[in-house]
Amino acid sequence: MDLTLYLKPTNFSKFKPTPWIQSKFSLGSILEKNQAKLSLDKAQIVLLGVEEDRNAVVTGSAKAPNIIRQHLFNLNRISPRFKILDLGNIKTGKTPNDTYFALRDVCSYLLEIGKTVVILGGSQDLTFGITKAFEATPFNLVNIDPKLDYKKGVKSINSETYLNFIHEKQPCLYAQTILGYQNYFIDSLELDYCYEQDIDVKRLGEIRYEMAHIEPYLRDTDILSFDINAIRQLEAPAQYFGSPNGLYAEEACQIGHYAGMADQLKIAGFFNLIPHLDTNELSSKLMAQVVWHFLEGFYFKKVEQPTPESEDFNEFLLEIDDIDLPLAFYQSHQTGRWWMKIADEENQYERMIACTEEDYKMAAQHEIPDRWWKNIRKLNRLTK
Repeated sequence: MDLTLYLKPTNFSKFKPTPWIQSKFSLGSILEKNQAKLSLDKAQIVLLGVEEDRNAVVTGSAKAPNIIRQHLFNLNRISPRFKILDLGNIKTGKTPNDTYFALRDVCSYLLEIGKTVVILGGSQDLTFGITKAFEATPFNLVNIDPKLDYKKGVKSINSETYLNFIHEKQPCLYAQTILGYQNYFIDSLELDYCYEQDIDVKRLGEIRYEMAHIEPYLRDTDILSFDINAIRQLEAPAQYFGSPNGLYAEEACQIGHYAGMADQLKIAGFFNLIPHLDTNELSSKLMAQVVWHFLEGFYFKKVEQPTPESEDFNEFLLEIDDIDLPLAFYQSHQTGRWWMKIADEENQYERMIACTEEDYKMAAQHEIPDRWWKNIRKLNRLTK
């Protein structure tokens, strides 16, 4: 595939280092060197900007990718051996739909050659274009969002309705999770819809109470779609939503770190930042730091896959009256993380899913964890 047909290379001369950094130790320095010397096949992870917001509820986010870059490039390089490549920005199509398809083509190619992709948006409806790269492969999606971007019966796509198109046109969607929603922005009928579709939803208060409990959702996801509107406006003014409540900056960075560490995550997109609404570029700086934490998590992550034969995991088999086969849990010796094994009704398909120690403790008390039930339903639906 000739990526030059789709991409505009990053012009590093436009990004000036701030006086307080040592340029040779900055992420921008290593990215500029890599642009000249690192081939795509040797890169571990790639950055990609998408200057598209024509289907946004409020436009302006098309200007975000390069402004986020300006602040991202000033941050620490993480490691001089980090093989990270900035591919530039996707050329905007004649219509937003053209941009979705260009994004699909580029992401499909990068996934095919085994690259993890970080996308700097742009509006969040670009998530639909990303999912089109998974049209033949089951995938999991995690949204960091204060609300549900789904409107029943709506047939036009925008940054508030793109989930309509994913739910209706992407049959390979296996699981979806919405993290950080705020109850006063979601109607009870919308929550009913989530339960009917087996969409996991976690309120802002739930994830704030125990941030570590969101890590299994991120560990199992293929796509992360991060809406800056999930962060409270005081810490991220460049948003159209403008809520006094939301994630704190540190929590947003923690989510970025967990996502970077995720074993199977393939594409992470950061959306809806509107630079002309910003104050002292505070939002752009924060989004750059969230992306930096994602990159740091990626660089230091430990990919683990438990099996009954592996000596790197403890295996726990629990007998529960309502289940024919014992529940199998695995804990890593190295990281302390947990998994559980599920199988379909015919016991032909098995799947290892991330979980928490609390899920294991619940099963040890002869209670079947909600995570087990939901994933069994999803697996049975997928295999029928």
